[in-house]
Amino acid sequence: MAYVIKNGILNDNSDPVRQIKSRNTGGAFPAPPKIVVIHFTAGGSAASSANWFASRDNTNSSAHVVVDRDGSIIQCVNFNEVAWHAGKSNWRDLVGLNRHSIGIEIANWGALRGGANGWYNAAGQKVDNVVMAVHRNGNPDGSRTPIGWEAYPAAQFEAVVALVRALREVYPIAEIVGHDDIAPVRKSDPGPAWDMVRFRQRALGGRDQDGANVGVVRSPGGLNLRSGPGTNFAVVQLLADGSKVMPMGVNGSWIEVTTLDAAGRPNKTGWVHSHYVDLD
Repeated sequence: MAYVIKNGILNDNSDPVRQIKSRNTGGAFPAPPKIVVIHFTAGGSAASSANWFASRDNTNSSAHVVVDRDGSIIQCVNFNEVAWHAGKSNWRDLVGLNRHSIGIEIANWGALRGGANGWYNAAGQKVDNVVMAVHRNGNPDGSRTPIGWEAYPAAQFEAVVALVRALREVYPIAEIVGHDDIAPVRKSDPGPAWDMVRFRQRALGGRDQDGANVGVVRSPGGLNLRSGPGTNFAVVQLLADGSKVMPMGVNGSWIEVTTLDAAGRPNKTGWVHSHYVDLD
């Protein structure tokens, strides 16, 4: 993917991506946006969400782009204009993130319904590509036990990485947050199936940083590798300071990792607290 932004329009190999324009904009940004907000659509195709943003029946929501499961992108609002994606929101000293951020919607059903007999989306369709996890802010149904979330395909993840890298060529993007960061009680997107730790590392790491996605344990007394994301889970192994691990997933402040032996081969998988792992 070779995305380039020209006059606020996303181009793929010199051609504009598909445009389905929404009228729901707040005009020009008061200052160049420095934040990207990641959302899921809680729906089907990217086109269906983009068409809703363009619908005359929708008068209060939009996003700059929608990214489909195959990695294709539809642009709905010019990147130089405010989109209505954040709603009531706060982040650090900012209130109302619409005026400070670019909104990326990712086609994904989010939290699913079901259990041992399978997981289903809001349309009643069975979803086979599922991540079992607990949202760090609590699941939408109020539970605190693992439920099914639709997984994000690799092509979709890589497309969003490439998109944010292109945005950074034009705008002073310094932070990436989820909708669940800026409106934690109201929203659960992009949810625990989205590997935000790895995404930030890839998208903000720069185009020239290539190679293995490896973190290093920084804890002089060692670090407990646990069977789950919390201190109530059993210790699998004590990792020595300087141990190398491969991030696999995230649940709040906990990271699922696979330990690497001296030859760099995967060994055991478990959970560690992110405070003690250097991912730079």
